[in-house]
Amino acid sequence: MKLPLLPLMPITWLLVNFITYPTPIWANPPRAVNNLLLLQTKQTPQAKPDFSGDGRSGRRSGGGSRSPCLSKEPPLTALSPVTNWGKTVLEHPTFWFYVPYSAQEAPLGEFILQEEQGKDVYRTRFTLPGTPGFVSITLPPTATALEINKSYRWYFKLYCSEQKSSGCIFVEGWVQRVELTPVLDQQLKATSPQNYLVYADNLIWYDAIANLAKLRLQNPSNSTLEQDWDSLLKLKGIALEQLDQEPLVGSVNQL
Repeated sequence: MKLPLLPLMPITWLLVNFITYPTPIWANPPRAVNNLLLLQTKQTPQAKPDFSGDGRSGRRSGGGSRSPCLSKEPPLTALSPVTNWGKTVLEHPTFWFYVPYSAQEAPLGEFILQEEQGKDVYRTRFTLPGTPGFVSITLPPTATALEINKSYRWYFKLYCSEQKSSGCIFVEGWVQRVELTPVLDQQLKATSPQNYLVYADNLIWYDAIANLAKLRLQNPSNSTLEQDWDSLLKLKGIALEQLDQEPLVGSVNQL
């Protein structure tokens, strides 16, 4: 049975006809949200987003000197591209991490955001949720807003002892805020709340993963969102498929 045509919309991933392909996220996004389909026809297949390329110095997997933290597999991991660099359109973005430690194993954490020259923009201590899994931290509205086209360095540190002098395990990377153009804003409004499709297509990583994580937490039994999460982690330049079965826990508790 042929399904009705969608209205033409200014999004590169929308189809004018419904076509089913086996790839989960790029061909079959959740039908619960306006039955949006991605632009992937037999004649002109749309390439999947590619987050590889030039990057910045950083550390995506946990490491540290003199850390009392136990070695874990998978290790502490930032949900960021392999380039250690990603984009956001938000003044106060959200960052996601895989944490293999419980709150008892790592009783204290610290998140730091700095300008390129090393000046602090935001610094906070936090405690972890009770169980290991994916956790997030969001810059609060009271924090200094990120400036457009400016790059910032972040650090996510965990202390497995109440004495910070004993050392920590940490990951670090970069974020750059880019302009929310009228075209991008129109695309996001057309796909809301399923914005991760547009964010990923425009290589805006931090907002793509944060939007999809939020939808999954709101809809924990939605298998399509789970498949899309798996596909997002498997994209070129992301390569975090080893984490796709780990649970989403939620935000850290900022102190």
